Amino acid sequence: MEKSIETIWKKGFLDSDALVAPKLNNLYDQKSKTIIDKLKRMMKVNIYAIVVFAFLNLGLYAALGTPYTGVFLFILFMGVCWISMRQGRTMINIDTSLSSYDYLKSFNNWLKMAISNNKKVMRFFYPLAFLASLMSIVHALKAVEGTNTAILNSGFHLFYGIPTFAWCIALLIAVLIYSYGGKIYEWDVNLVYGRIFRKLESMLDEMEELRK
Repeated sequence: MEKSIETIWKKGFLDSDALVAPKLNNLYDQKSKTIIDKLKRMMKVNIYAIVVFAFLNLGLYAALGTPYTGVFLFILFMGVCWISMRQGRTMINIDTSLSSYDYLKSFNNWLKMAISNNKKVMRFFYPLAFLASLMSIVHALKAVEGTNTAILNSGFHLFYGIPTFAWCIALLIAVLIYSYGGKIYEWDVNLVYGRIFRKLESMLDEMEELRK
């Protein structure tokens, strides 16, 4: 039977211009738009939050007596924002005239590509931010007379007034952070976007099931 329910349903779902299942098409159109719009809003809010945090770091580290650390971290955070905004602009290359399924699939592919690119950047960001943050601790240790005197009289080999072995441990931790930077970023992203990502994947699975 050419006009079986299965044939009509499949035709109505696959063809955005079909009139046989307009409610089904409209439902997925609306759900797709809702998910993508929410993701876009969350990405913008995340960028704004990073910018605010970058400026707060300037004041915080200036108050701690290490303004250069604040400036360095500010540059790192703003660099992350710039890369995110630049990748966001490539989103316009997705053809909006596609069907709900194809557009959602293209958006999901773009999202995976953006996350993959960000992982490469964040592997450097995390250890650099960690090492920069240590400078305020170094400054605090050297500023306290009793602590500074104890370090100077410890008999350890010193570099910049801090035992060399402490620097070696810090570098080792930085290397480990670099090695696991991709996993750290995935955890970070999942913490913020995990729920909406799962909704996106669930909808794609549902639409693919209907297409079979």
